[in-house]
Amino acid sequence: MAKADEINALERAYTEFRDRIANLPDEAYGEVWLGTWNLSQLLAHMAGWYRQMTIALERVSRGERPSPEGVDWSDVESWNQRFAAEAKAGRAALEDWDEAFHAYLAAAKAAPDELFGTDEERGRPRIASRLLQTAGIGHFEEHRQELEEWLARRRS
Repeated sequence: MAKADEINALERAYTEFRDRIANLPDEAYGEVWLGTWNLSQLLAHMAGWYRQMTIALERVSRGERPSPEGVDWSDVESWNQRFAAEAKAGRAALEDWDEAFHAYLAAAKAAPDELFGTDEERGRPRIASRLLQTAGIGHFEEHRQELEEWLARRRS
């Protein structure tokens, strides 16, 4: 998939996800529905990964390794808990999520084209494509069904 196609897929996934939650009342953000998390915590979790992957995209665009020296993203659960603990209340969570997403999107758009697509020699997506899939496109998909189920319960 070309860079433009991946960026479009990311923007589409964001818009579809955001449209589902944009008109929720403030109090909905505090309802626990995702294990022990509420919507504010889910959005903080996603925003936290956008911020980290913005750093990664900026670094790989400069020819550096994705993570800064001494930073290890492999303990995903610890990072997730840290991000969720930083959740803002109510619609401020949505504003924070939007801001983090747009910085992530800007970093993806600024990344060189050759960092996208598939590395045929290695048989896997190139680094920018992987960073968009994990924290972006795939992340929306990961939480879509749970979100849909919660929204359906709220409507009934």
